[in-house]
Amino acid sequence: MNIQNQLEYYATPAAFTRYLLREMASRGRPIVGSLFEPCVGDGALVAVEREWDRERGARFEGAGWTTNDLDPGWAATSHRDATERDAWWQCDWTISNPPFTPAIEIIEHALDYSRVGVAMHLRASIHEVLKTGKRRTWMREHRPTGCLWLPRFAYQRSPTTDKWTTDSVCACWLIWLKDQRVPQFFDYAPEWVLDELDAETPAYRARMDGIMAARRVA
Repeated sequence: MNIQNQLEYYATPAAFTRYLLREMASRGRPIVGSLFEPCVGDGALVAVEREWDRERGARFEGAGWTTNDLDPGWAATSHRDATERDAWWQCDWTISNPPFTPAIEIIEHALDYSRVGVAMHLRASIHEVLKTGKRRTWMREHRPTGCLWLPRFAYQRSPTTDKWTTDSVCACWLIWLKDQRVPQFFDYAPEWVLDELDAETPAYRARMDGIMAARRVA
């Protein structure tokens, strides 16, 4: 992430993370064990997963988060470039909302270092087959086990109008499981995700405005 460019920061709405957690649990592949977030930002994704565990009284041997973010302004276990191997170590799951431009490099490391699975929140345009570069063939050669489609959402204010505006495309969770016996699945966010997203939007925007204002001052 270019830490001088605040627009690289897109916090993950809590409803989106809860959808991932519920969906994987319902499929008998819960996200548990040693967890790594390589682009943690303000920790929104981690906070939801920890709340999920507390609500269920979950206690897993060896469970816990390790976090990283290139930007030293965020609280994290380490501050390394997630596109480089020295930012990584073995874990059960990698879950993240990575910056889009280097996402493929980050996913490649996640697939190498995650024993159970990888879940990435990505713009839908990650599926686009580009004429040049890695994405010419990468997705075809590394097909995800699952895809959970998300509603379009305004993650931040427009840098030109200062109004909350949605991206040009929606986003999705892409999940890669190491167990090759799991059949491929595709699903679409149910109504409860949209209802929870609507309910949390005012607090999300207030939090984002506060974070961005503090980072501009800093």
